[in-house]
Amino acid sequence: MYVEMNKVSKTMKRKPVLRDVTVGFDRARIYGIVGPNGSGKTMLLRSICGFIRPDAGTITIDGMPVVFNQKLPDSVGVIIENPGFVLSQTGMQNLEYLAGINHAFDGDEVDRLLGIFGLDRQKDEKVATYSLGMRQKLGVVQALMERQNLILLDEPTNGLDERSVQIFINEMKHQRDQGRTIIIASHHKDELQQMADRLYTIADGQLGQ
Repeated sequence: MYVEMNKVSKTMKRKPVLRDVTVGFDRARIYGIVGPNGSGKTMLLRSICGFIRPDAGTITIDGMPVVFNQKLPDSVGVIIENPGFVLSQTGMQNLEYLAGINHAFDGDEVDRLLGIFGLDRQKDEKVATYSLGMRQKLGVVQALMERQNLILLDEPTNGLDERSVQIFINEMKHQRDQGRTIIIASHHKDELQQMADRLYTIADGQLGQ
């Protein structure tokens, strides 16, 4: 398995948010994690990308351990909670800065993604002028633009209209066909069913089929 979680548990403020989670995610597949707010789906994603330190259990990516607050073993594109951008800069300036951190700016891929999500005409406008849906789409572009091998998306269709949701679903399938592993946490089961190769449920920090 490309990503493995083995008996991962986490308690925060005396509340269990992950309970003995054991699951594997293979390459070139789309996985859906469906659950209501507070069910633990965001914490599951945060644990995979090393944003929280589990109280118990292990997580590996490509056979290498995920260590809290350290560089991940492989390239990962992430949206967790609300995408954060510098509002006084343009959409393109934000993307160039974020990709520049890893020296991985690919202008052709950025232009392709901006075009697909209908942001090509607004790329030189300040993010402060963007609607909620536009910021969300910019976040998706940011998560995909470096051709990351692992993509973790938390409620990625928030603020998107029906047409944009369908564009998102089609792009996720394209990314999978390019060999990427995609894990999407959402409370929109109907959307996940349209693209996920495998769907899990989560409730009270426990993962189920």
